[in-house]
Amino acid sequence: MFALRGIADAILIGASNLRVDDPDLAIPADEHAARRARSQPEPLRVVVTSCADGITPEMKIFDPERGGPSIVVHTARMPAEARARLAPVAELVELGAVTVEMNDLLDWLAGRGGRNLLCEGGGDLCAQLFGARAVDEIYLTLAPRILGGARAPSMVDGTGFAPDEIPDPRLASVEQVGDELFLRYEVSWPG
Repeated sequence: MFALRGIADAILIGASNLRVDDPDLAIPADEHAARRARSQPEPLRVVVTSCADGITPEMKIFDPERGGPSIVVHTARMPAEARARLAPVAELVELGAVTVEMNDLLDWLAGRGGRNLLCEGGGDLCAQLFGARAVDEIYLTLAPRILGGARAPSMVDGTGFAPDEIPDPRLASVEQVGDELFLRYEVSWPG
């Protein structure tokens, strides 16, 4: 994941994943130094939320020492209190009245130089990216850990997709590290 972050222009995460994991979305230290030496910006660290419930300024994503600019993409539903709480630590970008529309987000990111995006989840955000046909690679890690049940995380949430809506990805590489397998798939959209 750190290597993928190192080649990204922007790293996306959904609010639920941010609340659960509190990641910094930082790139590796050597890539951080190399980018600074080249005067190349670090990836944008972007959380997508409707109203910012449970998102606090103390979260690692908002620490400027850990990475590039922090951005909260939100809807018009985000309360003034949440805006006041997060404005000192992040750029606030309002996109949408009730939901952040994926095409609007992708257009906005492209305008900021975000052509190579890395999404670190959650399921709703991933489902929206698939729905927008904006996924060209999938990275999966198979780990020897058994999870299950209705609350277990999955790659996509929501209503799902019909068999003909998403093209079958092609396995491009497999790497074994210890007991884990790292799989990379390529997605080719028709037309």
